[in-house]
Amino acid sequence: MKKVILGLLVISFHVGIAQHIAYIETDKILEEMQQFKKANEEIDALVKSWETELDAKFNEVEQLYKDYVNNEVMYSEDVKKQKQDEIFEAERKAKEFKEQKFGRDGELLKLQQEKIKPLQDTIFEAATKVAKANNYDYVFEKSLETSWIYTNPEYNITEQVKIELGLK
Repeated sequence: MKKVILGLLVISFHVGIAQHIAYIETDKILEEMQQFKKANEEIDALVKSWETELDAKFNEVEQLYKDYVNNEVMYSEDVKKQKQDEIFEAERKAKEFKEQKFGRDGELLKLQQEKIKPLQDTIFEAATKVAKANNYDYVFEKSLETSWIYTNPEYNITEQVKIELGLK
């Protein structure tokens, strides 16, 4: 992504065409949106309940294992096998739960997309309106994940986007 942005900038400067470029800081905009705060609170509450449930599942596995180790000498081979299967099944279920909630395609990701993506789309639409109204050719996102060596605050349209969204 960084290479694409840098490439576009280099090409535009080499062609000699004066481009109007701006940037926004989406994180700062989201911080001021009540809907974002509410969505984060809902997500955090759900994550805490899932973590509590997950901890209980892994504690159960640990307890089953401790019981097995403590009583192994008293078990027949059949009972040992049954207890081992019970431990493996409890562990499998705990891992499955973790993947279902926190995995790549888990409920957490889906919930974040459901709650946060519409807010990001709203910001995108507002940034587009501000960019068109001010004749900007490009608007970039300045986030913590991107490496900007220097940005001139003169080209930061974050405040204008906030106004467009009714946040100021």
